[in-house]
Amino acid sequence: MMVENFKEIAHDLRLALERERERLMEKVEEQKAYQRLMECFDQLISKNEELQEALDQQTSENDALHEQLQQEKAKSEELEMKLSELTKLSTGMAKKSPQEETIKILRTFVNKSKHKRIEKRIAVKEMVLEMAVANSMVFPPDLAATLDSLDDEQTETKVVNVQGNYNDIHDNGSVNRVAEGGK
Repeated sequence: MMVENFKEIAHDLRLALERERERLMEKVEEQKAYQRLMECFDQLISKNEELQEALDQQTSENDALHEQLQQEKAKSEELEMKLSELTKLSTGMAKKSPQEETIKILRTFVNKSKHKRIEKRIAVKEMVLEMAVANSMVFPPDLAATLDSLDDEQTETKVVNVQGNYNDIHDNGSVNRVAEGGK
């Protein structure tokens, strides 16, 4: 009877071991499925990183193209401004006039241009000088000096109100006050 009991116990243990083996095999399959899932996650993360790099590169290219567009717009505006100034100047000189009349027109144009922005003053100076070279013009000294200083930075003009009698300003840059009843 004892042998029969041992056989039965051994049989039950084999069945229990078989069930445990099946359970462990299912656990292994489950772990393999998790591992495949993790590999898919890794692939998705890798693909996401590639797409992010491509997006960053595209953004950099877009920024560079935007900067280039801004530079081209600035150049275009500058050329339009020069063309506008040249058109204004050409309109004033459209009628054939002797050199003195031309210099008078240029003097007026240069004097009015003194009050414009620095970019326009530079453009005016370039155009007037090119026109002078093209037409072999010689400017009077005062117009040449005005034209030479046209593109200089200008400070704001200061107005000084003075009361009383004053002498003229001398070369030393100072003003002397005349005393009542004096010189």
